[in-house]
Amino acid sequence: DLCFLVQVQKEQSAASIMPLVVGYWSIRGLGAPLRMMCEYAGADYEAKKYEAKGTKRTFEGLDKSAWFVDAKPGLLKQNALMNLPYITDGDVVVTQTIACMLYLGRKFKLMGAKEEDYVKVEQVVCEAQDLRNACIKQFYMGNEEVWTKMLENEVKTSYGKFEAWLVQRGTLYTVAATPTAGDFHLWEMLDQLELLSKTIKVGSPLAEFPKLTALHKALRQEQKLQKYFDGELYKLPANNIMAQFGCEYLEGQDKNPY
Repeated sequence: DLCFLVQVQKEQSAASIMPLVVGYWSIRGLGAPLRMMCEYAGADYEAKKYEAKGTKRTFEGLDKSAWFVDAKPGLLKQNALMNLPYITDGDVVVTQTIACMLYLGRKFKLMGAKEEDYVKVEQVVCEAQDLRNACIKQFYMGNEEVWTKMLENEVKTSYGKFEAWLVQRGTLYTVAATPTAGDFHLWEMLDQLELLSKTIKVGSPLAEFPKLTALHKALRQEQKLQKYFDGELYKLPANNIMAQFGCEYLEGQDKNPY
């Protein structure tokens, strides 16, 4: 019995010193908010990246075996729901985007100061996911005409909702004066859409939304994230190799516009 307890303690100790892993494609995408949360928290973590190989802007000859063949089968043994993104944290294995964000939010105390803040953070995470879902198909399958219409319609509608939320709350970020989990998800979408507008040479979609602009600026200038913004993770393509928009590093995407 004593030997068993010692072995358990050794395994628990080993798990506790293993760095948290954030697994995702070798792009920004849904991995970026999770990586940013880890960076903001000063966590010891590994950004594990899986590369999709092929030809830019086409699905022909696409090779995703780095994930589907080399990695996913083993992870399925730990979590039958396994998909990208995922988090491993000792014995904890989490998948599904929103679950991963809320897990890190709880772990890093990025869910607000009060219990009633939790539901606000959850709403913002879900609303930011709605914005992403409205854009992602167009990123991969669209063209300049489609993107221009998207910026004028779906994006403007979503931004209006977030702007009104920020006015109601009276805070710099969506829940507090400091970032919470939803802000990282929202920020990544704001940033990708800024890149898109510059790529197709139209005005910034943030121009009509001063509160959202202030949020985007504040997180970009957050000192805890400067190592991230100066590093290789922020220089990854916004989307995967088969995407019509953001399938490669865009000149200047890592420059601070503020």
